[in-house]
Amino acid sequence: MTIQREIRRPASALPSLLCLSLLAGLAAAPVAEAATGRSFIGPHEYALPGNVPDGFNVFVFYAYMENADRAFDARGDEVDANDTTALVNLFKFSQAWTLESNPDFGYAWEVILPVSSVRDRTANTSASGIGDPTIAPYIYYKLSENVTIGTDLLFQVPVGDSSVGGGDSWKVTNSVFLDVQLGKFNYTGDIMWDFPGESTRADAKAGKTWSTEHLFGYRATSLVEPYVGAAYAYQKASSINLANSETDLVAGMLFHLRKGSFGLHWAHAIDGKNRPAGDSLNVRFVLPM
Repeated sequence: MTIQREIRRPASALPSLLCLSLLAGLAAAPVAEAATGRSFIGPHEYALPGNVPDGFNVFVFYAYMENADRAFDARGDEVDANDTTALVNLFKFSQAWTLESNPDFGYAWEVILPVSSVRDRTANTSASGIGDPTIAPYIYYKLSENVTIGTDLLFQVPVGDSSVGGGDSWKVTNSVFLDVQLGKFNYTGDIMWDFPGESTRADAKAGKTWSTEHLFGYRATSLVEPYVGAAYAYQKASSINLANSETDLVAGMLFHLRKGSFGLHWAHAIDGKNRPAGDSLNVRFVLPM
């Protein structure tokens, strides 16, 4: 249901280590991944409603900022890298309905627009722009009032600004997601497969990626829900990228508002290979419309 997190950087803004992203090798389209998969999501991301035949609309704003001056090498050791800061904003609008004949079955679509910027203090370079938009249909099913499963299919359209890596290749991403609520406890999880298209700049395809996220929340009060979690991603090697991986730990707080919610969490990379080693601050605001 949500776009895989990414920010693409010009070659002059990359760390000295050849750090590869989830989505493409640097030789193809210089990219630096700000973190892992969908680790910017929050609890109840997939807690979709049943019995809404007339439909519902929701606007979601995600933002994350990562600072990194270290990177994981091919052996998993941390080494020095360029001092960089990446900021990404994702604007998402989603519409969904349920069948009148089966109010537990939902079908929907969403559109996501990324706006990103990056600054490399070591190289004294920066870039910003609008990335490739994503269009995604998805379906879900309420196994019970408190359990939701579903799947989505995201199509990333290469019409974004080249300054942030846009306009280079089509990409298709598929995921399976699950939300479980047990009293005050909540589990949010997904597994995602990314299939990059051929890069027009490199005339080759980056390696396929799979990633997974798992969040565990506890509704302490009607307002506050602290949560922890973990995320992992792995990209296969290809002619334009090294095999790379990353594991993140997540800790944050979700605030349940009268209408919608506001979430804030910290993600820290604890392990990886051929990827940046940094921390990211993640924000999510959900507004039903």
